[in-house]
Amino acid sequence: MASNRTLKVLSFVAGAAAMAAAAPTTAVAALPRDNAGSAAFAAPGVPDYDQGVRTRPYIEEARSRAAAAAAPSGVELVPPAPEDGSVWISVGKDDLSHPAGMSLPLGVPVMSSARASVFRVAEDRLPQIAAQMHEKFHKCGGFFAHSTQAEAEADLKAPPSTTGGPYSVDQAAWVKPMVERVKEAELRSTIETLAGYNNRYYTADTGAAAANWIAGRWAKLAEGAPGASVRLFNHSGWKQPSVILTIPGSESPQEVVVLGGHLDSISGYWGGAGARAPGADDNASGIAVLTEAVRILGERGFRPKRTIQVMGYAAEEVGLRGSAEVAKSYQGSGAKVVGVIQFDMTNFAGSGEAIYLLTDNVDSALTTYLAKLVDAYTGVGAAQTRCGYGCSDHASWTRSGFPASAAFESAFDTMNHNIHSDKDTLGNSGGNAEHSVAFAKLAVAFAVETAKPAGSAKLADAAQPKGGASR
Repeated sequence: MASNRTLKVLSFVAGAAAMAAAAPTTAVAALPRDNAGSAAFAAPGVPDYDQGVRTRPYIEEARSRAAAAAAPSGVELVPPAPEDGSVWISVGKDDLSHPAGMSLPLGVPVMSSARASVFRVAEDRLPQIAAQMHEKFHKCGGFFAHSTQAEAEADLKAPPSTTGGPYSVDQAAWVKPMVERVKEAELRSTIETLAGYNNRYYTADTGAAAANWIAGRWAKLAEGAPGASVRLFNHSGWKQPSVILTIPGSESPQEVVVLGGHLDSISGYWGGAGARAPGADDNASGIAVLTEAVRILGERGFRPKRTIQVMGYAAEEVGLRGSAEVAKSYQGSGAKVVGVIQFDMTNFAGSGEAIYLLTDNVDSALTTYLAKLVDAYTGVGAAQTRCGYGCSDHASWTRSGFPASAAFESAFDTMNHNIHSDKDTLGNSGGNAEHSVAFAKLAVAFAVETAKPAGSAKLADAAQPKGGASR
């Protein structure tokens, strides 16, 4: 039971909140800020009122929440002064309007729309935000990080529409023998190797080392594919590069088929360069799927009509930063991307054997095509699920106007809840890579059926993504 003193203070704070809600919002005061420029009292805990309490933070919190709720969409509130070590992030309105979203350590939004809100936060808060997005919404990611305010504000608008296809499934003579080469032991070996790094965090030496290992491994496995090459896509803001393997097209090299997954890992609220983050499922499993596809394409000496690119993205866990830079560079250079598939978490059978295809932030024609590939070549069924705003790297491609899709390990509400912790180990995903086998088959099928073998029937015209580059 609360004491009389407690009840009086609670009544005072409640009254302050009511007054704040009724106050005009033309001059909005920002929350108290710490040395990093982030809101110091964005989510105050429950104090011991009987021991005395500073009420000002709670009054300011009430004022800020009332102002944020009252501000019309698209109206700028109070942007914090530019500070070193901070980034802009955008978070979806569905998450922000959820009761759990009220405690995210974000402060007051700078801009808002019906789609999302933009915040400026200290870069070292990103692991905490990522951890809370996982804990509260079971999301891997769940927000975009941006280098400039203008870039963040552009994300307040809906992404450009895409029109993928036409896509055809007609290369069974090639695909079926190739998918039979998928080996669980190879997938397991890659997962174990990557999980063996202390972490693959984007600013850690081990994160850069893991990317270099992937680059070397892919280069070796792809030696049999004509003209194959590997390069590092370096990012100016952090150590870890993204990795891109290219198998050039023989007839339509300007048309690009992308298979991707993120290579970084993260752990805990204050996880960073020193935290233990094996990331066996999230996302060593996705990189293992891509690596197995590279191995089989290389062994077969596959020569595609269209260019195939296999990508391992840096810094996904802190706002899809690596894939966003890659996709933006492709948009800016006039690249003609025929289709993108994302593999993020493939080895936890939370909903049985099926491959779950995401239905939000994806191209519908490409997703329908994926379902046909699953049925034709993987030996399991296709199901559907949703993952929300900015949940993985396919959203970066969608935002840049390219047709993208994603394959996931389970229904979203039965995914692996050991991720983003030191418990994300192979042992906690069953001790083997059996669930990833079907995903590796899908990766091989996607590469071959979308890029088509050299010398096969004439390619259908690739769709031009609206908002993308000219053909």
